[in-house]
Amino acid sequence: MKKNHFILIWSVLMTLLSFSVKAQNQSTIITHANIYTQTSKGVIKDASIIIDNGIIKAMGTDLKIPAGSQVIDAKGGSITPGLFNGVTHIGIEEVSAIRATDDFMTKDDQITASLVVADAFNPRSVIIPQNRIHGLTHALVFPESGSKLVAGQVALVNLSADAMHSVLNDSVAIAINLGEKGKKLSGGSRAASFRQLKTLLNDVKDYQANKQAFNKRQRRTYSASQDDLEALIPVINGKKLVIVNIHRASDIEHFIPLAQKYHLRVVLAGVEEGWMVANKIAAANMAVIIDPSYNIPGSYEKLGSRLENAALMAKAGVKLIFTGIGFRNTHNAYLVRQAAGIAVSYGLPKQEAIAAITHNPMALFSGDKSAGTLMAGNKADLVLWQNDPLELTSEAQMVFVDGKQVAMVSRATRLRDRYFQRLKKQL
Repeated sequence: MKKNHFILIWSVLMTLLSFSVKAQNQSTIITHANIYTQTSKGVIKDASIIIDNGIIKAMGTDLKIPAGSQVIDAKGGSITPGLFNGVTHIGIEEVSAIRATDDFMTKDDQITASLVVADAFNPRSVIIPQNRIHGLTHALVFPESGSKLVAGQVALVNLSADAMHSVLNDSVAIAINLGEKGKKLSGGSRAASFRQLKTLLNDVKDYQANKQAFNKRQRRTYSASQDDLEALIPVINGKKLVIVNIHRASDIEHFIPLAQKYHLRVVLAGVEEGWMVANKIAAANMAVIIDPSYNIPGSYEKLGSRLENAALMAKAGVKLIFTGIGFRNTHNAYLVRQAAGIAVSYGLPKQEAIAAITHNPMALFSGDKSAGTLMAGNKADLVLWQNDPLELTSEAQMVFVDGKQVAMVSRATRLRDRYFQRLKKQL
């Protein structure tokens, strides 16, 4: 009797496990959607997309629905790759007004280029689900300069909130500050900041060629610690990007020859006056990270700010990556979608605006040319939108990160639901 009872329980457990496995392996098909592929196929209208085990299996207008699939009717909505914000403190800043919750800066001048902010990344930050349910799936996480021009190492993350897999690359680039910030950090002159940067790069080259002598104390003193020099070797070898925070047109003009002399692979960030020197930026093959909503000069180095900045640089052939809007680019980093919409309203073609928040940054920083696109064989990193993806009132209906459909829940939604239930009882 006991044996039969055990067999019955075992049978029930195996049946439940079988259902669970089937649910996990179930294909999802989204129908009647406008799919922004970010490939040469452009937008596929009134189409379907099949996601099987986290991989995009097929897309098109006449697909056969696999038996047992979860079918979602988009009702004319849109599907885009997941959104990307190019400058954030996601995972290393919790409460802006409480320094104890921030990990993006150190004032130790022996730890600059060697600062790896990914070591402090918190995948359980409440900021992550808040951004994720609004369609943000990837971001760059930046250090800030506390003592010298070089701030540290920029991380590429996804918003899966998976402690083991959220940080895709803990050192995708080295961040450097020039302009007014660089001037302040180098004694009060832009000229001094350029001199310091040249000295640093020369020191890295000398250190690389004379490591053995340096370790025997048979070499001169360098302008940076050994850890920082080691961190910069991939930069002078052209194996790692440099992201330079720079704004004024004349600063950009002075920096381009310096970058070319040292064979640096550069992305410019800020670039509010970029439209003035767009042809020079394009000729130097430098991508830019900009906030296209920025048009009110907050400093003397941004006097030439204008809302057409993105459109004018794109017309010159500059590769665009977006951040924004304004100071809200961490806690509300998903507003990068609104920034893209503003760029479109001031002349940037819509497809290029969407590329600036999806394919452009993913392809550049992951090294995979197909990243940030929707095509068969790619992992599902995508968003189903209620309507047009750049329409401000169009909400995210479904989000996939790293091949997994995520719950559309955040601390904000839980608070909303809790107090809404209380309110309903009072009505």
